[in-house]
Amino acid sequence: MAANEEKNEMLVMVLSDLAAICKKLSENSAVTEHLRTEAGQFVEEFNSLAPYRGQGTPAQHFRGENLLVRIGRFLPRLLEVQAAPARSGN
Repeated sequence: MAANEEKNEMLVMVLSDLAAICKKLSENSAVTEHLRTEAGQFVEEFNSLAPYRGQGTPAQHFRGENLLVRIGRFLPRLLEVQAAPARSGN
């Protein structure tokens, strides 16, 4: 079984990657303004927690886990952006 520190590092890795995705989404004009704003807020919250990586308080740890869950619930909403399959060149 993985040690607590390893589990924490795994969660931080996933949260870091999700925050990077949210940053890209916040800058993408194909995403609705509302979703871009929300993605940008996730990035801001992640950036406020990042300096405490590995040494945060229990409250900061909870905020990080909560942020991970909120981003996970946010991502399926990207399907609100309607897209059609690309046409083949035939």
